[in-house]
Amino acid sequence: MIENIKQLLQNAQLQQQVKEAANLAEAIKLITSVGAQKGYSFTQESVAQVLSRLMLEGHELTEADLLSIAGALPPPCNTKMRNTSCWI
Repeated sequence: MIENIKQLLQNAQLQQQVKEAANLAEAIKLITSVGAQKGYSFTQESVAQVLSRLMLEGHELTEADLLSIAGALPPPCNTKMRNTSCWI
């Protein structure tokens, strides 16, 4: 199931929708729904557990990544790009 969720999250359109989610709970609902459309039978609880496990194991998604995707954190600062702001 972890690999299925990772595969889903590689989709740019889903990434954008998750970023626009109001909070982490809404992002989990979205991942669950998209998974169902792809034929997976995830529950919201199982998606939350997998995301937590991924964060704890230090895989691709960190807590900051998830919060950023869910819109709870500003994007990381990139001082090499113009027109970016840094949150200090």
